[in-house]
Amino acid sequence: MNNVKLRIDPKPSSEKPSQQFAFIGTIDVDAVDVLEALYILPPNCAVEINFAQVERVNSMGLAQLLKLFELWQKHNNSIYITNVNRMIGILFKMTGLTRFLSEAPAAPAVEPPASTSVQQQTASTNHGTEVTSASLCIRPKPLAESLSQQFAFIGAVDVEAIPALEALYSLPPMCQVELDFAQLLRVNSMGLAQLLKLFEHWQKQEITIRIFNTNRMIGVLFKMTGLTRFLADGQAASVPTKKTVEPQRSPATPVAERKNAPPAQTLIPPHVLSDDQITPTRRASATVTDKAEKLKLWVSAQSSQQMNGWYFFNTYLQRHLDREVHLELSHGAMTERRITPDQMDIVFTKPFEATRLLLQHNFQPILRPIDQTDEVTLLVRAEDPRQNLADFQGGKVVTAAQDNFVYLLGRFLLEQDESALEDMEYVFSGHDIKALQMLLKGNADILFMLSETYQGLSGLTRKMLRQIDQSETAFAFHLVSVSPSCAELGGQLAEVLLDMNKDSQGRQVLADLGMEGWIKPTPDEIDMLVMLFKRYADAN
Repeated sequence: MNNVKLRIDPKPSSEKPSQQFAFIGTIDVDAVDVLEALYILPPNCAVEINFAQVERVNSMGLAQLLKLFELWQKHNNSIYITNVNRMIGILFKMTGLTRFLSEAPAAPAVEPPASTSVQQQTASTNHGTEVTSASLCIRPKPLAESLSQQFAFIGAVDVEAIPALEALYSLPPMCQVELDFAQLLRVNSMGLAQLLKLFEHWQKQEITIRIFNTNRMIGVLFKMTGLTRFLADGQAASVPTKKTVEPQRSPATPVAERKNAPPAQTLIPPHVLSDDQITPTRRASATVTDKAEKLKLWVSAQSSQQMNGWYFFNTYLQRHLDREVHLELSHGAMTERRITPDQMDIVFTKPFEATRLLLQHNFQPILRPIDQTDEVTLLVRAEDPRQNLADFQGGKVVTAAQDNFVYLLGRFLLEQDESALEDMEYVFSGHDIKALQMLLKGNADILFMLSETYQGLSGLTRKMLRQIDQSETAFAFHLVSVSPSCAELGGQLAEVLLDMNKDSQGRQVLADLGMEGWIKPTPDEIDMLVMLFKRYADAN
């Protein structure tokens, strides 16, 4: 039997001194922390626990229940257990736990509804009870003030944390909420989207929000996304406007063209393909253009190590789409081309460039790589004697482009670590190779580079560099999208890419690209990229 960790789901009670909870999952050693949340219940109340969805209680779980029941007995709490299955009822009698109960456990087993699974249950928090999900645990902390609510966030805030966060929507209006992030390891784009929704709800309820013990990386993401504007003691992150040198723009997006271009029909990105759209029958008639016409594929490679892999990918795609595909491969010094991504049928490119295609050219997002996000590495020359970031005050930073997630993340990372570095001069070279050359020639002090690109540099080049910082945000990602003229191709393309792990050739191509596979981006993930793009890149 696969154990499901214990979760406690509070149930509303019409009687004020009554506390009702549903225990869900397994009561074992992993349930210790969850059960500790129930030690703070008020004295002289009635506690009713529904065991209908408890699968198993082992010896460690029984020991923890014994401690809890002994405490409740000292506080004159009445304990009622309902829907205990036969085996747990026997264990309660064997261990003498029944002596604490106002009513003996029910002998017959009560099965949960067939349509409800443990994973589908929505956790909520009330009466100071801890709630958990697969990744996030929210642990209430008792406060002296009745209108104050304090919670410790433990783990990660991502897609699996949604049930735990939903529990916080029930807090009373006009209260004060304090969130302790000391044990929060990571927040990704989906987690940020959910926090944004929660904070907006709290703001409407006139709830004051304070956050403590935020680590550096999460603090950077909060400033980037503007979540600090909801905080009682925070200030909204502003668009970087420090002194810069005008970027040497690639012909891909001339300034005049961007400013004079007609607005897109919609500023809302197209919906991500639904499941029924990604499994069409593979037929030539599935495409919108003539079979004889070549498809144009633009790829912005994440590292030089991928270059051969993308040629193999192109061959694989032609065979499975039954179409000729012309590949335009962009990386480093290869970026300067007369053709631009918006002229292509299929595009795999970096986060902000992909977002621009969605907003300004109505491209449709299809897939993104599994477990691959864009991160930034901050580099200096290996022989540079300066060891502390503060020593670089007033220096020059070089990176490829200003309207780029790497620049945005690098800047927030730098200024978050040392406020004195807000007055740095920024130079934009046009692409990574030129930026690297500027650093090595002594024409810049710090380089912002995509981490994948840095990892792909030769060993000799990397010996000439020293890493001073690196992000770990799990926030932005390269994206596969299709043009409006090839919208009907999207479903067929998604099917081909999602099935690459099912045949040996596809797995080899993925290995050459350094990828595990592909996954559909969620609407919330796309929304977060759009929000960042509008806030920073589109303003430049």
